[in-house]
Amino acid sequence: WTINTYTVSFDANGGSGSMGNQSSNYNVPANLTTNTFTRTGYTFTGWNTAANGSGSSFADGATYPFTSSVTLYAQWTINSY
Repeated sequence: WTINTYTVSFDANGGSGSMGNQSSNYNVPANLTTNTFTRTGYTFTGWNTAANGSGSSFADGATYPFTSSVTLYAQWTINSY
């Protein structure tokens, strides 16, 4: 038997800071690590599988199914003053 392990990598997508990868066995859903990235003048709005936000979206701390490895990109909204 071989148990596949899949990894979620987190990309700041213009922000700063660092976050470690998160791994889980195949098809064992788990809550995503809470965001620690920051970006001056922006508010973090969640994660997306595409840097431009055109992919699948996940809320901060949402459950990820771990059926494949993926990079999740931080999504940002500019602050209005």
